[in-house]
Amino acid sequence: KVTFFNGDTKQITADQRVIYYYAEAQTTHITYPDGMEVLHFPNNQTEKHFADGRKEITFPDQTVKNLYPDGREESVLTDGTIIQVNP
Repeated sequence: KVTFFNGDTKQITADQRVIYYYAEAQTTHITYPDGMEVLHFPNNQTEKHFADGRKEITFPDQTVKNLYPDGREESVLTDGTIIQVNP
């Protein structure tokens, strides 16, 4: 584990995950060997960035938004409503 002058830390785990913690933003960024990246924000928002370019954002209210490389968007609200946007 490496600690930087600004309080950030970087750790490489045995399974080759890279865990970087941004102290000022209180955000954790995990990079997996397969290319997936996961960001955890202090407001409980989580973002998954997949190697194929897709992104999945889970908001604090548990709404999930999927963003696709072709510009499509799909949001699943907590009441089960699905909103799709096709460019």
